[in-house]
Amino acid sequence: MLGTLKNIFSKKKALNSAAETNEFGLASNPDFLSDPNKIAKLLTDIENNSPTCTISFTDINEQFSSSILDVQVKNQLIILDELIPKHGNELLAKKCHLKLSTLFNDIHLAFNLNGIVADTSRGIAYYKTPFPNKIYYPQRRNSPRIQINSLNIPFSGLSSKTGTSVDGYILNLSRGGIALSMQNNRARIQPGHILKDCKITLDDHPVTFDLNVRFVKSISAGRKLIGGKFENISPKKRSKLEHFITSLEQEEIRKRNT
Repeated sequence: MLGTLKNIFSKKKALNSAAETNEFGLASNPDFLSDPNKIAKLLTDIENNSPTCTISFTDINEQFSSSILDVQVKNQLIILDELIPKHGNELLAKKCHLKLSTLFNDIHLAFNLNGIVADTSRGIAYYKTPFPNKIYYPQRRNSPRIQINSLNIPFSGLSSKTGTSVDGYILNLSRGGIALSMQNNRARIQPGHILKDCKITLDDHPVTFDLNVRFVKSISAGRKLIGGKFENISPKKRSKLEHFITSLEQEEIRKRNT
């Protein structure tokens, strides 16, 4: 009986190993990060950098986007934002696991998250999930990617709570939202606030929208990092946004191939 159980678990372990091999590469690949302290450090660095993360599910061709809102090293927990588009959250509720990938320090990394639980805080939905056991993190750099902050794209908006104007510069841009840096937080912006009449200019084309604030972080003395989702953006403005992002992606591919 014991021998049978050992064989069963041995087979399961082999299947899990094969699954990891198919998804990320060889399971023994040195590009995997498995040291708990190094994983915690890398996750914290990713959270501080606030890159847009790509979310995917097994047997689902569509990809979604999200971001890491917080990394709780003591509790070994990741706090993950809701998925965009919204129907990704319905898939996550059924599966309770996903694959997260992102670009950090010009390196593509990926890891699986399991045991994901939905929660809310002050009416804002988010997900809690334990740290991954390993992260695929190849220690090599590709050709430098165009960073949005180097383009110095200004942002302006108005706090719906206080009526105070908000301005800053875009650090990160995705099809679902933006992250921006601002000098101070006079408007006392908090997660859940709506910034109205927001405006950015992409290739001389103004794009207007409302921004649903998802996180607010201090990045240095007097500077704040704000991230949020687009709301009330017209089809025409969204088309301009899509065109701009596509042009950046094409430029990145062109640079990598030269």
